[in-house]
Formats: sequence, structure tokens, C-alpha cells
Amino acid sequence: MIPQTTLDEILDRTDIVEIISSYIPLKRAGRNFKARCPFHNEKTPSFVVSPDKQIYHCFGCGMGGNAFNFLMKYERLEFTEAAELLAQKAGVEIPRKSTSFDSSQSEVTNIYSANQTASGFYHYGLLKMEYGKKALQYLKQRGVKEETVAELKIGYAPNSWDAFLSHATKNGTKRNALEKAGLILPGRDGTHYDRFRNRIVFPIFNAKGSVIGFGARVLDKSLPKYVNSPETKVFSKGRHLYGLNFAKDHIKQKDLVIIVEGYLDFLALYQSDIKNVVASLGTALTIEHVRLLKRYSKNIAMVFDADQAGERATLRGLDIALTEGLSVKVVSLPKGHDPDTFVKEKGPEQFLQVEDRAKTLFDYKFDLLISRFDLNTPEGKTKVTAEMLPTIAKVPNAILKSEYIKRLAENLKLNETALWTELKKVKPDYSYTGLESSFESKQANLDVAKQMIIGLLLEDNRLIAYAKSELKISEIEDEDFKVLLEAIFTLSKKTDSISPGKLIANLEDESLCQIVPEICTKMVGASDRKKTLDDCIKAIEKTNMNRKLRELQKEISLAQNTKDEKTISVLVNKYSILVKKFQGRKT
Repeated sequence: MIPQTTLDEILDRTDIVEIISSYIPLKRAGRNFKARCPFHNEKTPSFVVSPDKQIYHCFGCGMGGNAFNFLMKYERLEFTEAAELLAQKAGVEIPRKSTSFDSSQSEVTNIYSANQTASGFYHYGLLKMEYGKKALQYLKQRGVKEETVAELKIGYAPNSWDAFLSHATKNGTKRNALEKAGLILPGRDGTHYDRFRNRIVFPIFNAKGSVIGFGARVLDKSLPKYVNSPETKVFSKGRHLYGLNFAKDHIKQKDLVIIVEGYLDFLALYQSDIKNVVASLGTALTIEHVRLLKRYSKNIAMVFDADQAGERATLRGLDIALTEGLSVKVVSLPKGHDPDTFVKEKGPEQFLQVEDRAKTLFDYKFDLLISRFDLNTPEGKTKVTAEMLPTIAKVPNAILKSEYIKRLAENLKLNETALWTELKKVKPDYSYTGLESSFESKQANLDVAKQMIIGLLLEDNRLIAYAKSELKISEIEDEDFKVLLEAIFTLSKKTDSISPGKLIANLEDESLCQIVPEICTKMVGASDRKKTLDDCIKAIEKTNMNRKLRELQKEISLAQNTKDEKTISVLVNKYSILVKKFQGRKT
């Protein structure tokens, strides 16, 4: 591990313009520099490098990041390799033996210990405590077997602000370790409270079987549905997969790993004796995931929900897995089904039959593309070709690559030689983006107010303390916004200056790394940043309040239909308190 202080020093001493201009020609455009993007084919320059923010962003393909990201993409380097190269250029010495090594190891040990304590507390609470009965009943209704609960150490966090905190500290665990593990959060008055409350808790284990984090699910339809452990020194969503410690031997035996999206999808398959399965942790498949799975099998069957987010995640994972030389298939379930509902309704035998009919990467992506582009037009064929060729280029086997080119030519009624000519133009580090633009982009899910807040905090770090006092992380439902804010707040404790480049260096999610430059390039200087920030916070509060009021109105209406006067009184009182609270905030 390279110390964060060293990484910050490397970025501080690195001029991103100098780095990128050594690979591609840059032309000044006002305060920035422009060029044709090296990551996709284009005629008009849309690749912008900002010397002020030390980031780059392509308005054509959406690629963006800092100096580390650029070298990793362009030179196909690991993060450590990119950091070492930049350190050499910047004259920064990377400590081979960090003076903080012993303390870091001690911190890691304390986090593991805190997680183990939490796992035992939640599991015992589910099985033995009175407050766990409703959660146990919920799991039974969802078809989760008792032996599955026992084997996977599933638990329940009681509906209390500090039940776990009190238990852990009484048993000798220090608050600092609990906070470092992400198990408790600081309150405004200097106290702490439990991160997980009134939720089913799924311990997440590493491949060796140690508890590294948790995923927690509500028992009803309230939001957010899931809350996960934050990034810690032992846990990263982009590097770990749920259930791998239980499934790894079965994956080796079957020489196949099935990848699903959620905890309950994993449980449904695992307890149905389909045990060569793992689940992603709310992120797309990353290069770290793929390299981890390669230790056990080179065959992947990806099962994602038949929605746009699932399709995007699948396509990203396909390309990553191909680059690493894995054989990939995609399991397409009937519309409206996920693995959990399908297995319960149709049974595990039917699931295995669907798995046997899984599409190859070529068929899956081609079918998806022709559902969006018209093959009767030259433009439609061009778009399909532009998306298929980069994927085919990643196929390491020359014979299979040749077969795919032949099939593509036949399906599109194009000249095979022309396709080979176009294939040679595809850059080896190309990442598909054109199809992404036909979906609702992730950026669009981060509304204007949230984008403005992130941009303002990066423009003026002095606003971070105010934002931290006004925005409660635990109450934020937008996962992307929450991750970005948590990263900024965490960095603010370690450094006095947070640039977009430093924020990117501390993000694991590839798509979030690209969102940051896009937000920064859209920012227009505000005359009163503090007031603008306050307006954005109020806008988010208003949106959340209106949603809560609408939900209460529906509940009141249902109670009125059943003439439940007691419930009506409670709900009306809640409604009145929320309205008064919001009106007080406005003033």
C-alpha cells in the first residue's frame, strides 16, 4: 500500500497537461487544453484537460479522471505502476517501509476484530432476541432457510440508535475501531450512533472467511433499501464479492462462476444447491473482481436484472472479463424476473436449463444493439459495428475473433474485409461508450442540486465543514451522492486541500471517477458560493420532504379506508411534525 500522503504529494507535484501532452498533442483553448480523444475515434476534438483542476474529461465518450487514471487507461497499467511512474517523474520517493506500518497493521487488526464482534451481535440478535423475531419471520417469508441463516451468519440490527455501540464498548471494543470499521457514525453533539438500525444484516467475508464489511436491508419498502459498509482499510466494494468464501470450492469443481446482483439472489441459488455463485455489491464488475475470480475459474455466467442498469453493468463486465482472457456467457431471465423470484417460481432445475441456453458475449451484445439501432439504415449498421468491433478486438483467441468478424459481416450484410480494416483502427484500451449514451446515463441520476454541491465543495474546501453539519450522510438515499460526499468528508480530515484529482484518487467506482470531471467542467462560478450551497441543500431537503409527505398521504388514505382512527391520528401527527420541521428549516 502506498500511503495516501505520498499519493497526494505525487498529484501535487504532477502537471497533468505535461503528462498527457507527452502522449497526445494538446492545443490551448482558453484556460484549458483540447485534443482528439485517445480513447475513441472522433473527428472533432472533445477531449479537454484542465490545468486548474488537474483533471481530464472527454465530452464525446465520457472518459475522465486524473493523471493516475490517464496512465492506467493509456498505458494499461495497474494503479501502483502508474503511481510509481508518476512518482519517478515528479521526484517523489515512495516509502518501501512506511513508518506507520505497525500502526496501520494494528488498525487493520482492530477493524477485523470490530467486524467480528458486530457479526456475532447481529446474528445472536436475529436468532435469540425477542426483537429479532420479526426479522426472522421476514426471512422465512422470503424463502430463506434456517440452515442458510446459520451458515452465512445472517443477522439483524435492532431498531435502536446505540444498541450495538453499547454492546461493543462494554465488551472492550474502542469507539475509534468501530468508527474506522464504519459500524458507528458521529453525531452533531460529539456522540456516536449505530450505522445499521432495524435492518437484516448480511456479513461480507473475504475469500479467507474473515468479516470485512456488511450489507443491510430494510424489512419494508422504505428507502434506501440497502445500506453498505463504507470503504475501509479492509473493505472495498470494487474488490470483493459476496459469497465467494462459501462458493470458491464449488466454482473450482464446476469450473464456472455464476454472478448475480443481490444478496437475496445469491441466497436463492445457494440454498437451491446452485453453490458456484457470487454476488456483486451494488457495483459493476471491476477488473479487481475479474482477477479475483480468475483464481478459481476462467468461465463466467453473468446474470443481471433485465433493466438498463443491469445491461450496462453486464456490458462493462463482458469487456473487462474478455481483456483478462475469460470465457463469458450471459444468462437472460424472462422479463420481470430476477434469480430470486425465478428460482422460487420455476425451481432450480428450470434455472439450470436457462443457464444452459446462456448467450455468448457476441449474441448478447448484438441482440441488444439491434433492439436499439435500425439495421435497415447505413447509420444503424455503422453504430452497431462501432460497438461490436471494440468487444471483438478484446477476444484473445485469433480463431474465435475471426469467427466473430465473419458472423458480424453476415448479420449486417457487410464486406468482411471492410470490417477487418475497421478492426485495425480500434485502440486496444477502448472502453465502450456509444451504447451507454442510448441509456439513461448515471450522471443523469445525480440531479443538478447534488452536482452543484459536489462541485462547490471541490471549488471551495472551506464549505466542507458547513456541508458536513447540514447534510446527514445516514439520511442520504442517493448512493452515488453519498459515496462522493463520504469521500470528500473523509479526505477533509486528512488534508487541507481537496482537488478533483485527489477525490478521484480516493474513489473505487470507475463510473464515479468519470462523473467528477464532468461535474467540474460544467461548474459556473457562483458569486455567493455559501448561499448557492445552502440553496442546493434546501432543494434536496424539499424534494425529500415532498416524497415523505406523499408517502404519508397514501398511508393516511389507506387508514381512512379501513377506518383505523388510531393509525390515522398517529399518521396525521407525523405529517404535521414534518411540515412544521420543514417550515422551520426554510426560515
